[in-house]
This record gives sequence, structure tokens and C-alpha cells, in this order.
Amino acid sequence: MVIRALFLLLLAALPVRADSLRLVVPDMRPVVGEMIPVTIRGEYTGPITLEKMTFPDSPAYDWMQTARDRWADERVDGKLYRVFERRIAVFPRQPGTLTIGPVTHRLTKAEGTARPVVEVVAQPVTRAVAAYPGSGRSLASGRVTVRDEFSTDPSRLGPSESFTRRITLTAEGSMAHFLPPRPLIREPWLISFAAPEIRETRLTPQGPVAVVVWEWSLRPHTGEVGSLTPIQFPWFNTQVREMRGAVTLPVEIGIAGFGDNIGGTANSLRRMVLQAAACALAGLVLGLGAALAGRTPAPRRLIGRLRRLLPNPKARALRDAAKAGDLMALRAAAEAFVMAEARLGRRTDPAPLRALDEALFRAGPAGEFDRRDFLRRMIRRQRGTTDPDSALADHRGW
Repeated sequence: MVIRALFLLLLAALPVRADSLRLVVPDMRPVVGEMIPVTIRGEYTGPITLEKMTFPDSPAYDWMQTARDRWADERVDGKLYRVFERRIAVFPRQPGTLTIGPVTHRLTKAEGTARPVVEVVAQPVTRAVAAYPGSGRSLASGRVTVRDEFSTDPSRLGPSESFTRRITLTAEGSMAHFLPPRPLIREPWLISFAAPEIRETRLTPQGPVAVVVWEWSLRPHTGEVGSLTPIQFPWFNTQVREMRGAVTLPVEIGIAGFGDNIGGTANSLRRMVLQAAACALAGLVLGLGAALAGRTPAPRRLIGRLRRLLPNPKARALRDAAKAGDLMALRAAAEAFVMAEARLGRRTDPAPLRALDEALFRAGPAGEFDRRDFLRRMIRRQRGTTDPDSALADHRGW
């Protein structure tokens, strides 16, 4: 009994370990944008009724909590503690010395009827951050994947057929705003309509995953075969510590029934005659202007007025396309008509073309589009002159 009593007195005389809180950060030298996993671990004594912890914001990093708080009873050095863990992902924004913390955990304990408040502080931790070795946004990840999907085979399109292209880019251990911006898909022979992008950071058991989805509705408006070049997305591989590139494959686009885009012999001959007549009239006006140019400034204004009176050589093709009912062919004919109007110094209303583009990609059957009203609004003359480049810019849109 005496020995036991002495042993208990000795234990009572030993210093009691107080509550503790610390930041557990791996020994690493990250680059800008690379995820730094941080674990906030607390070891507490006594019952806890309330707790509150706020991770500090900083202009030097982005951060997010990657899992739910964990509470468990564990033995540390032979004594039972109430253990707390919170997992945080920190993403440095700039090179240099990065300071994480301090972090304060405010605890309300239960001691009989009393409710004392205790603040436990974790001391800050520093890490050296290297500059991002690439250009553009700082995309650092352990694994990046790109998925390129099509609603149909773009190399075997039917006449006036459109298709949907969807690119999904994912990066493990990153945040959505580090992913690159939407790539541009623009070709003179292609009409493209971009849907709103989906950009988000998803939490998984393995950590955060950044995801962005881009989608386009694409339709060639000529019969020629075209190709979309590969798209490259550079990123820093955190496993091999080198720059890498996620690349899409080239896309071949072909449209069947190329002959449908060529009119019959009679129509082609009639169009050639009309275009030749228009060119001859234009030459006569320009010749008259050249003869009078040295005499007085007034003929210059006269030349402009005469030029605006010339017929549009693309008007007949526009009427034929409107009668045929093929909205894709009508879109190509309307664009040629607008270009010819701009060269003649005349303005056209951009609203009809916008309505046609809406019908091509968002409306239902072609019969729902009022082609007669579209033709009337396109051919209606506008007052005043305009610069050809600015006139075409109103209609390019996409």
C-alpha cells in the first residue's frame, strides 16, 4: 500500500501535458499553384462543448477545406486525449516565402457547472515557393486528362448538318480557376456557337479535382473539307516536376453532298451574266469618276452616289437560297450579300442575320423561320454609307 501511494504521488507531481494545436505540413518546395496539403491537429483534455476555428485568409494563397473535421479519442504518450483534425489545401499565388498560420482554435469546456473558454494557438509554418515554370495560368497537378467528344462523326456530315463538340479538362489536386480559358474555334468556313462553360472544383476522397467543360455547336457553311488543328493545354506535372501538355487530336470535318452546293448550268449561266453586267456598270462609273476627278471635288460625291445605285450581284443568289428553304445555304448567301453591300458603300441591318443564326442552332424545324420576312429585311436599303470592314463586323458575331 505504501509503494502504491508513493507511485500515485509521483504521478501527481509530474507535469500535466496541456492542450496543443499544430500545423502538419509536408517538407516540400512547391511551385506557384501547386497544392500544399495541410493538416491542423489538436490534442485536448477534458470534455469540450463548443469549438470554433477560422483558417486565416491571405493574399499570398488560395485555400479550401478538403474533408470534414475529424474528432476521435486517442492515446498519446499513454494518456487519453480528444483529438481534432482538419484537412486544408493551400495553393500559393506567388513565388517567395509562404507563411501559413497562425491558427487559433477557440474551445468551450465543461468543468462542472463552469464553462471556461480556452484558446489554443498553432504556430505558423513557412515554405519556400518556386516560380511557375510555364506561361499562362499556374496549372500544377499530379494528373491532367482531356476528353474530346462529338455528337456525330464530323468527317461524315450530311448536307446542312451540324454537330456538337465537347471538351472536358480535369486536373487532380487543383482548383477550377487555375484551368486555362476557353480555346477559340474559328475558321472562315465554319459557323460556331459556344455554349456557356461549366467550371467547378469537385471534392473527392483523394482531394480536390478541377473540372471545366466547353461545348460548341459547329456547322460548315461550304462544301469544302476542313480540319481543326490540335489544342494544347500546358501544365506542370507535380510527380515528375516537369512541364507537360495535354493535347487534343486533329479533327477532320467533311460534308457529304458537295454537289448540292453547286447550282445547275442554267442558273450558273444566268448568275454569270448578271455579275458581268454589274461589273461592266461598275467599270463605267469608275471610268466616269476618273475622267472628272481632276476638275472639281463634287464628282467624288457623285461617284459615291452612283456606286450606291449599283445592283447587288449577290441578290439573286440570296433570293434563290430563300426560296429553296435550306437555312445553311441561306446563311452563306446572306453573308455574301452583306459583303457585296459593304463594298458598294451601303448599310445592312444586322438583326436578320442574328435571327437566322438563332434559328440555325436554337430553333426547331426550318419551316418555323420566316424566310420571306428575312429576305425583305435583308434587301431593304439602309440610308447612309459605311466602311466595308465595319459593316462586315456587325454580322460576324461568332
